[in-house]
Amino acid sequence: MFNLIELTLYGEVEGQIFTYHFVEGINYFKGKNDSGKTEFYTFLDYMFGANVNLSDKEWFRGTLSSAQLVFSYNDRKFVVARSISNPDKNYFRYFDEEGFEEVRLNEYRARLNIVFSEDQKTLKELRAFVEEDIGFRTFTVFNFLGENRQGVLSDFFDKCSRLEYSIKLPSLLNYIFNPNIARISELKKREENLKTKLETLENQARQNDDILGRVNHQLKILGINRAFNGKNAMTILHEIDSLQNALEKGESATKSLAITELEAIYTSLDEQIKRQKNAEYDHKRFVDASVKQKVLLDRLREMVEQKPMYAYLIEPIISLTADLDKSISFNKYLIQETTTRELQKQRDEIRQQILANKSRFAIYSVSEKSQAATLIKEYLSYYDCDFDSDKLAEIRSELKKIREEIRMLQNANDTEKISNLSADITHLYKTSSGVSELAGYDFRKTGFHISYLKNGNIIQPQISDEEDYDISQNKNYYTGSMARHTLMQLCGYLGFLRMLIKEHKYPLVPFLVVDHISKPFDSKNRKALGAVLHEVYKDIRKSELQIILFDDEDASDLGITPDYSTDLLGKGKSGFNPFYTPPKEQSNSTSNR
Repeated sequence: MFNLIELTLYGEVEGQIFTYHFVEGINYFKGKNDSGKTEFYTFLDYMFGANVNLSDKEWFRGTLSSAQLVFSYNDRKFVVARSISNPDKNYFRYFDEEGFEEVRLNEYRARLNIVFSEDQKTLKELRAFVEEDIGFRTFTVFNFLGENRQGVLSDFFDKCSRLEYSIKLPSLLNYIFNPNIARISELKKREENLKTKLETLENQARQNDDILGRVNHQLKILGINRAFNGKNAMTILHEIDSLQNALEKGESATKSLAITELEAIYTSLDEQIKRQKNAEYDHKRFVDASVKQKVLLDRLREMVEQKPMYAYLIEPIISLTADLDKSISFNKYLIQETTTRELQKQRDEIRQQILANKSRFAIYSVSEKSQAATLIKEYLSYYDCDFDSDKLAEIRSELKKIREEIRMLQNANDTEKISNLSADITHLYKTSSGVSELAGYDFRKTGFHISYLKNGNIIQPQISDEEDYDISQNKNYYTGSMARHTLMQLCGYLGFLRMLIKEHKYPLVPFLVVDHISKPFDSKNRKALGAVLHEVYKDIRKSELQIILFDDEDASDLGITPDYSTDLLGKGKSGFNPFYTPPKEQSNSTSNR
């Protein structure tokens, strides 16, 4: 049950007060151009928390101070008030309360959200589904059909022209038309539980990693040639205890077994290098001697050639020289320069290791080492040796699967629900065929119907080759008529509102505000509007949906029988704001407000 009851305007001059009244059902406000119809339309959104500065607008600047709105919802009355000059100055109270409490805009919206969000379970599901804070303000996309975007069938809600609504609408529609809400809610709870467990395990893993790094750093200070790997805590502690005992006895701990071994290897390599160099030296001497002997032998051969009878004297020398050549060749095979270089390289590497280890021990004092040993014991006391890395991987894997399932379920559509909405929109449009040639012409087309397409939020007229149309046989039907499009758009709004109201779970203000909808209609087809509007109340009560219309035509010309009507002009009023007097030239303007 919802009803705007009265809107009271307060002028800047003391004592200036004017009240507009509303009733359940259709409320019709007539006004010619420049009478403030659009301003009234905008003002109602302002009273329900729109963040706009009305003091910048000519219709309100310097003439209107504040406004108060009384409305009822589910048999309880509420009073809200807003400053015109300061959107952050607002008031909210129950009707039976006395006095106002000033609240900022975010608090004002929050209190209204509580009023219109009866089903907190649905609200929680919705927020979990879209993963952001969505309340009644987002649902006002269904409440306002302005003049500027009338006749738009693609992304057809008026407020979709504003980014704050267009970016949220796809997620909102996914929720409204999703058949898996219960399962998604269940998975979301499971996801949250796993996220909590995962966060705990990841924190523990990070702590363990941090401790592991800290322990190994302190082990370097102590000169212990062993790393902590998370599983050898007892071994580390044993070595720490041994080292602490040595430090307490004043023993030197500047050398480890590793250094002693390295020094032994260094000494061995150094001896090998010396022997290799001596062998190279001896080899060089042999080579030099051999060269001299060969020179001498060549001279003796020349002498023998001149005196053959002395040949027997040099034959032993020739034999000896041949033996020396063989020996030199063999030594050259055994003695390679690369061998020496390789041995020197190995020795240098060992030397660097020794220096690195010695410096590591040398730069830390006994007190620093004692402190390091104490810190290691403290760190290890915080290390979770029972931490299960497999459990961490298991939870991550399960979370991935759950999120994939949620993503799949969120993209599903309740085709039956969409089909029912399409049928309702089609039915509403058809009710105008008796008073308007627009719809009558369309329904003479075989299989004519209106489909709602969730992707793109589209109202799409279609025809089918079969009377009982098969979706696979549907063809888009383009009417090319602004009046047709506007009427279909209105049916789309009404179809959505009836659907949402019947489900009775959304944070929805159950009213529809329409500005100057008669504009694209000629006199022969205007009554289509009244036929559609009155048809709505055959399925829901007037107390469930309040309709507020602003137009410049007589209600009867539109086929509308309002439950309440008034003229924005009269009784000395220039329009919606009774305290505002438009400039003379503006009063003659033909532009529509």
